[in-house]
Amino acid sequence: MIDKIFSRMALDVVDASMRLLEKRQEYIASNIANVDTPGYKAKRFSFEKQLQSVVYGGGELPLMVTHPAHIEVPAGSVDEVKGVVTERMYPVRNDGNSVDIDEEMALLAQTQLKYNALAQSLSQQLARLKYAITGR
Repeated sequence: MIDKIFSRMALDVVDASMRLLEKRQEYIASNIANVDTPGYKAKRFSFEKQLQSVVYGGGELPLMVTHPAHIEVPAGSVDEVKGVVTERMYPVRNDGNSVDIDEEMALLAQTQLKYNALAQSLSQQLARLKYAITGR
């Protein structure tokens, strides 16, 4: 019954997503701080495909063992998701800097919205658990 109300996997995914979004925000902040640094290459941090692969097993649907004779599917851990850093190689300006400040600000806002949505989701999950335990 408690698994229906409070999923440990869902909590782990929310926790990992928030941690990785914090890391993305650090890269964005670094890009913004170096907007006037000649030759600086903007960095991007992505993790969504790795996280999706761990949660869904690389496919569109999660694999389940529904019978004791089935082969156990090794589940990856969301803690294994580290993300990927890439650099924008083509310069935006003549000094070789590849930071596009408008793009960085939009990405910062998007990252912050995702983080806030996950924080709200986590808060609601914990409120449901508290309600299940205390009835209030």
